[in-house]
Amino acid sequence: MLMQKLLLLLLSLAAVPAVATAATTATTDRLDEILAEMQKAGAELKTLAANFEQTDHDFILDEDDVSKGRLYLRLPGRIRFEHLSPAPKVLLIRDERVRLYNATSNQVMEFDRGKGGSSGADLLIGFGTNNDKIGENYDASLVEETDEAVVLKLLPKPGSAASMFAYLELTIAKKTWTPIRSVFHEHNRDHTVILFQNTIINGVLPNGAFELDLPSNVEIIRN
Repeated sequence: MLMQKLLLLLLSLAAVPAVATAATTATTDRLDEILAEMQKAGAELKTLAANFEQTDHDFILDEDDVSKGRLYLRLPGRIRFEHLSPAPKVLLIRDERVRLYNATSNQVMEFDRGKGGSSGADLLIGFGTNNDKIGENYDASLVEETDEAVVLKLLPKPGSAASMFAYLELTIAKKTWTPIRSVFHEHNRDHTVILFQNTIINGVLPNGAFELDLPSNVEIIRN
């Protein structure tokens, strides 16, 4: 009887790698399907409007800074991140020029895209035509899937522009295959959470969405 039990134990242990391999293959196949859906949605995306809530968490101080606003996107190359509360500010990307307007200080910072560190475009991973490049910059894994959404973990590859982050988490709505929640974990353990709500895809955007209406006495800082 003891020998029979040992034999059964050995057979069960021998079967584990095969089961694990099959599960890993199935997960990889599903991840490929999800990335393909995101790539298809990105190729079809022309305009986007959404409300957002952004929470910046300071790990050392254990404090949260919460802001709310409106996002407008027109592909290719135009983004407006407008923080409405508590302090109004606008990050505008038009083609390859970035402008950051702070109403409190009455200043505008202007720089070419890629020269000012992280820009609003970094916060919009999962939207648009760059979805086909996720595999180039990140090692992606499937964390969770429900009937309505999937959760992906993106680990930046060494040397990529995204390596400023430790890792990212994206919650993707299956209805649109665009993010409804993005979390950016930094190496110092700070993190930023952005919730996207009331998203309208390929609708008509307001006139002047990608213009800045600045006061005449604004200070312009160019880099």
